[in-house]
Amino acid sequence: MRSSALSSALPTLLSLTSPTSRSGHIRAYGHSPLLVVGAGVLGRLAAQEWRALHPGSGEVYGVTRTRIDEEREAAMKAEGIRHRYRSDVEADVRCGTRWPYVLFSASPGGNEDYVGAVSSALKYWDSTAPGACFVLTSSAGVYAEDGGGVVCETSPIGSDARTDRLVAAERAVLSAGGCVLRLAGLYLEERGAHAYWLSQGEVQQRPDGLINQINYRDAASAAVATLLRGSPGYVYVAADDAPLSREEICLEARRAPRFAGISQPRFSGAGGGVGKIVDSRATREALGWRPRFATFSAFIDTLV
Repeated sequence: MRSSALSSALPTLLSLTSPTSRSGHIRAYGHSPLLVVGAGVLGRLAAQEWRALHPGSGEVYGVTRTRIDEEREAAMKAEGIRHRYRSDVEADVRCGTRWPYVLFSASPGGNEDYVGAVSSALKYWDSTAPGACFVLTSSAGVYAEDGGGVVCETSPIGSDARTDRLVAAERAVLSAGGCVLRLAGLYLEERGAHAYWLSQGEVQQRPDGLINQINYRDAASAAVATLLRGSPGYVYVAADDAPLSREEICLEARRAPRFAGISQPRFSGAGGGVGKIVDSRATREALGWRPRFATFSAFIDTLV
């Protein structure tokens, strides 16, 4: 994603003028360096939120595991993010440098040792610093519910290969005193479930399956809110106000000029559950956060 698209992100934090969290820790007061492990779209948007809230002191380092091209490095620099490779950060840690605020937003996809990567990142964190916070972004897909019921932060989780890996990483973070932020399905205008489904003539999934979503920008602000207000060892969940069915998501997306000429895909699946409804009210109250885009439909309204 180009930096011009990223620059349209706006903070959506509420009542964060006080540097004191619910637990009494001082958060982001004075010099506030943030280390973002996984400086992709979500990580870079979170970096922008952090810098906007800490003008002049919100130093951000963006860490990538693999080599990036010059264009991406230049874009990160233009956004005020200092790019570092993981090997560089590990060398810094061996020399005694650690960071009080760490956001791990790297995707588990393509990383065979995801749990190991999260565990290694915990070593980058200075957990003894005043108000220090480590946040792992996870997925609301870990919840076991699949019959259309409501889930919240403490609802039972499922078990499959992907879920087990995510939950193992979550446990490593929680046991170290960090926070976990489970996110609904991420999207921007040009990326997300709608963009994939609209590129297919047929989708072998049921049309009425409920999909909870959250805009990348709102997910970024939720991550920063967790860094500022999260309590050690807690799980939070961020989603918009209402899930839509797969069919409804595509119908809504086709109202946007980008997708107006694309035909509605045929959803041919009949098996599987109907999904879940994510209730993030407790997280919103605890973190002083709410999504800028209340629903996917509200986001599409801004494009029409």
